[in-house]
Amino acid sequence: MSSLNRRSFLAKTSLGAGASLCLPALSSFAETPKAPWQCVHTTNTMHTTIALSGLAKPITVLQIADTHISCDNDSDRQYEQFSARMNKAFLQPKHYKTDEPTTTVECFKEMMEMAKREQVDLVALVGDIVNYPSATAVEFVRSAVEATGLPHIYTAGNHDWHYEGMKGSSDDLRSEWCEKRLKPLYTSSSLFYSSHIIGGINMVTIDNSTYQVNEEQLAFFRRQLKGAAPVALFVHIPLYMPSMKMCCGNPLWGAAADKNNELERRERWSAQGNLPSTTAFVQEVMAAEKLTGVFAGHWHQYYSMSQGPVNQHLVLPGFNGQYRMIRFQGFA
Repeated sequence: MSSLNRRSFLAKTSLGAGASLCLPALSSFAETPKAPWQCVHTTNTMHTTIALSGLAKPITVLQIADTHISCDNDSDRQYEQFSARMNKAFLQPKHYKTDEPTTTVECFKEMMEMAKREQVDLVALVGDIVNYPSATAVEFVRSAVEATGLPHIYTAGNHDWHYEGMKGSSDDLRSEWCEKRLKPLYTSSSLFYSSHIIGGINMVTIDNSTYQVNEEQLAFFRRQLKGAAPVALFVHIPLYMPSMKMCCGNPLWGAAADKNNELERRERWSAQGNLPSTTAFVQEVMAAEKLTGVFAGHWHQYYSMSQGPVNQHLVLPGFNGQYRMIRFQGFA
């Protein structure tokens, strides 16, 4: 495939839920692509349309992150000393649409009903779906998603696998609880990366919930870029672009910048800073020629930005019913 000639009209923005970033790209949908492969984004707070040359039929993805579900029962009580703080979080959020009190469970059910009604091609669960690895919460999510009968992907967020105050490194605890508790949510043999071809687009997940990406994940991502299908990348923590606050690949990431380790009762970030593989991963994402976009969460706010050929969209939090509907379509 020849090199990408991508037209991107996104400017870096951090807008509220009522604002929109409408790019002067709609008129381009009717134009004949001048290059073998093009990708044009039009986006607002909860909907993103991506026009791709060569796409045979429209593909719709419902992206959900940061639902922070807690619904413990007696089986979860043995871990109360590690879950007490987060179990009290997001107990009665106000629904984004009605401003009425609701629950994270009801909001998730509502989004699953919408996914089924719209018959989306993929449900993308992009981290912090549960507040901590509660067996009850994981079973609720698994059951609700599978009841839709729709394909889904899942990658963990920094809260999904984290019991606050439990001894162990972040890497070890993530491996333990992803395997022990979160595994029913995955649709891939690997817990830390995956690839699913949906309608000619390679939906790739990379677990960067520790803010880092290891060598195995980097090698996997490189293999995906060598494939024939364009790639849509789903991560929990946003990838660094200049002027962004703390995120995956930020050059300032490390022990000196870690302000929440005591509150979250976890090990402090590394004094050595980013792994070389993390830095390489972010750099290679930003230079990728067949990347349709990066889709993240974690910040609980709408944020859309671009760097070079790459557009990145952060989804609003699902704990009050918000989501991102991503519609891939071919040029007319």
